[in-house]
Amino acid sequence: MNWNIKFDNSGSSALPLYMQVADTLRKMINNGLLLPGEKLPSARELRQYFGVSVITIENGIKELVNEQYLSRKPRLGTIVNATPGPGSMQTKQLPAEGAIRIIFCDIHPDDFYWYVVLNALEKSPAVRDYEKMFSCLDSRDLGPEKIKKLRQNCVGAILCGYIPIELCEEFIRINFPFALVGGFNSDHATGFTVDAVVHDDVQRAYLSTRHLLELKHKQICCVAGPPDSKLADDTFTGYRNAMTEYGIDQNDFMFEIAREHTIEEGQHIGVRILTQVPRPSAVFACDDRLAAGVAKAANLLGFRLPDELSLIGGGNLSIGKIISPELTSTPSYPEKSAELAIAKLLNQLRNPNCVKTKTVLEIENISIGGSTKFFRSQQN
Repeated sequence: MNWNIKFDNSGSSALPLYMQVADTLRKMINNGLLLPGEKLPSARELRQYFGVSVITIENGIKELVNEQYLSRKPRLGTIVNATPGPGSMQTKQLPAEGAIRIIFCDIHPDDFYWYVVLNALEKSPAVRDYEKMFSCLDSRDLGPEKIKKLRQNCVGAILCGYIPIELCEEFIRINFPFALVGGFNSDHATGFTVDAVVHDDVQRAYLSTRHLLELKHKQICCVAGPPDSKLADDTFTGYRNAMTEYGIDQNDFMFEIAREHTIEEGQHIGVRILTQVPRPSAVFACDDRLAAGVAKAANLLGFRLPDELSLIGGGNLSIGKIISPELTSTPSYPEKSAELAIAKLLNQLRNPNCVKTKTVLEIENISIGGSTKFFRSQQN
């Protein structure tokens, strides 16, 4: 088979390679270059076309299996589904009328990261024929009447941010289609599975903390929030994993809970941790805005970055590129999150009995800025 694949594995794209492989194969299926029922070449053969590792190929294929573009058949291999793409187990046509409700849960609409998500959801060609309705939800104001209003005249919903578990439970009870971009506002275990798109925040925290440890920092403070959220729990788990792996005593772990992801909150935390004894030589904040606030606090207190404090953020947001020195950070994928959430929602609308899946966007690299440096004690 001769495929004329245009694939850039130079590392210039912001997306991980496995997601680029998945995107390329998805386009080939949608454009009819891979036909329903057709068997994919083996991972080793695909490696020759894409010029990436077998593991990367496998992760890309797994992504399309989760999206139901592909199926793995025992003894047959990987097959393009009979009706390719979300809705491959199609039982009905998409609703001709109704709106899609986009719900921001416990987040501000002017939050730049979520603004990008909202913009991608509203402008997606996959749902261009649907009216979009936007709501901001304060989880403290959640009740039966509020839930009823949220689903009124809607065919489904995309829930963004820090989603109340009880809202999902009610939507499941009444069979109202929905997909998540983000995580629950609680780290408590749930007894159900939902369609969701999340970042691997455990891996994000692990890579970031490990980077600081490799620079010989030991007194590292981890800043995450909101309180009791799955994001905070995952962030602290990744931090603990890295610190434990490097033999750091648990008594030396430093945690700070951020009420919200803002520069102001980061500055407040930064002043507190930089005036305590012992103070950290490095800080990992789960969000670039928190990190920018810590940087502002350091500047006000007379600490130089990175000579006297190394700093890593999360999300690779524009705020991190305009502070000086430029912030070391890890990427997030708001546009991709929106695209996948829409695909999951449309799949539910076509096939109400479809299997719900969680797609985890892996964090594979760190964007090195000038805010981190090899640790040298004052005695040296």
